[in-house]
Amino acid sequence: MAAQRTLWSKLGKFITPFVLVCFFLPFFGVSCDGMDVITISGADMVGGCKPGGLIAAAEEDGKVEGGRLETKIESVSVEPFAIGALVLCLVLLVLSFLSTKSAIRGALIAAVLAIGMLIALYVKIGSDMRDAVAKESSSTAFGRPRDVEVSAGGRFGLWIVGLGLLSVIGLTASAMLAKPRALPEVVPPPDAPTPPAV
Repeated sequence: MAAQRTLWSKLGKFITPFVLVCFFLPFFGVSCDGMDVITISGADMVGGCKPGGLIAAAEEDGKVEGGRLETKIESVSVEPFAIGALVLCLVLLVLSFLSTKSAIRGALIAAVLAIGMLIALYVKIGSDMRDAVAKESSSTAFGRPRDVEVSAGGRFGLWIVGLGLLSVIGLTASAMLAKPRALPEVVPPPDAPTPPAV
């Protein structure tokens, strides 16, 4: 078990900060002909910030090339599932610096709960975005003609965070399930003096 604990204590200190940084990457997006016109990061959903993407950048510039911007981009609503996932990842970061058995168990539980939060977030936000795109595409797609292909869904930030949490689950589960190795029995050589009686 010591080897698995050592592996978790070495890798956990790098995986968990990486997962936290990935919250600033796009989790969801709306693409138009393969180009992301709206991207929403995990941090956007935690803080209720404005989304990124081509339309958000064009709104800041006050223009859209090749068309006009009819829709005002509003801030993303704060999502409790995103906040929960971020808090659990912060707990993972703290637990990755501890190598006790209870800390490893806590890290495993936190990672499983964080994966559950991400799945719930994907189901909720993904369906909301697809419904909004289907409604918008029925007439025009973000100020563009109807024949433009518009799609919405998860983006690479969400998948990287999910893979990072799965690796945490794998490392902590292997540390928990590993059987401790029996120490080899030390046999004194035949010519060793006998210890004095106490």
